[in-house]
Amino acid sequence: MYEGDVAINDKTQAKLKEMGDELFEKVGISTVIVAKEYLDKKSFLETKDKYLKELKAPYVFWIFSKKYDERDSVGINQLITSDDLKGKYDENSMFSPFGGTFTKLIVIQKSKSDPTGAAFLNGYADLTDMLAASHGVTLKSSIGSETRDTMDIARVLMYLTFLFILIWTIKVKFFTKEENV
Repeated sequence: MYEGDVAINDKTQAKLKEMGDELFEKVGISTVIVAKEYLDKKSFLETKDKYLKELKAPYVFWIFSKKYDERDSVGINQLITSDDLKGKYDENSMFSPFGGTFTKLIVIQKSKSDPTGAAFLNGYADLTDMLAASHGVTLKSSIGSETRDTMDIARVLMYLTFLFILIWTIKVKFFTKEENV
């Protein structure tokens, strides 16, 4: 289930629903995503309490707000699971700022494109894949790890390029003799 006013396009919402429905059909885990443009502390707690009262275990409840509690560029992101799902997924792999599919606390810069939809799709796909795998199931609707693998390869290539430039600069600066004319 998805509820939100954040601009996540219809195609992305349909894919989120497809993965969530398949996860529910195969292993019985309910998923809810609430994505809002702005939540203050009171509305955050009200939304959280409303869904936690309605959900029956096993469940995953993901609540997100781009702006939280009067801070313009700081959002809030909280993933809540029923007790029976603790340890069934690696939260750090999803929310690590150094390669996670979705960051724990998102700071969204004002830009031409909004990365929220892609972040949700990648993070949610990673989460549903981990939960399905913990039950010995593979989801047909999964987007797989192609995005993560591509990003890892790009990251390694970028670091290698920086290393090459650094070594080349040091070599030129310190190990070549200046010619006096």
